[in-house]
Amino acid sequence: MRKRFDLRSSRKGKGLLPPNPTRWEHEHNALDVRHELRLRGDEPLDHMAAFELLDSVLDVVPHTDLGAPDEQERHFSGSRQTRWSGMCIPLPEGDHLVVYNGFHSETRVRATLMEEFFHLWLGHPPTKIRLHSDGAGGRDFDSGKESEAYGSGAAALVPYGSLREMLAGGMDVGAIGRHFNVSEQLVGFRIKVAKLTRLRRGTRGSAA
Repeated sequence: MRKRFDLRSSRKGKGLLPPNPTRWEHEHNALDVRHELRLRGDEPLDHMAAFELLDSVLDVVPHTDLGAPDEQERHFSGSRQTRWSGMCIPLPEGDHLVVYNGFHSETRVRATLMEEFFHLWLGHPPTKIRLHSDGAGGRDFDSGKESEAYGSGAAALVPYGSLREMLAGGMDVGAIGRHFNVSEQLVGFRIKVAKLTRLRRGTRGSAA
């Protein structure tokens, strides 16, 4: 985990953190990474550039490049509730192979990859995946780590300060999503956790 406590202290009172202290750790994680990437507040994040900050990532590939057997590949193409979006695969030399669902849209892939990025950036222990010969399988699930990784990734893609300004300026959710190259659903999630719902009611559109 790479925390910049000097930067975190300097952000207080500058409108960079939402009025939701339970999410401040996610916001700081996101702003730390955006600082490393030298991004302006309203500048879209290049998710592949984020992975270049990590020395342990060997490659980032769609699952279709793995050549996995059909009974295992179906985990990426099953029902919406059960299909896998992405994973980090530890390699023998300490590197990682980051895999994402190649059937997903670009905006979904960006959200997935930023979640996987933060699992590595924050040093989360890997979950254990069990695959059986018949194709069945499952994985361990730590809801706290998953929430931290997803919340930090979403905040890095759609930073609070710019989101607030865009909503206050009358920008609708769809336009904000297009600006940051994310889905309307992700913008809606950010509005909810950042407690900006009141401003959203004043926009010209709504998320799906």
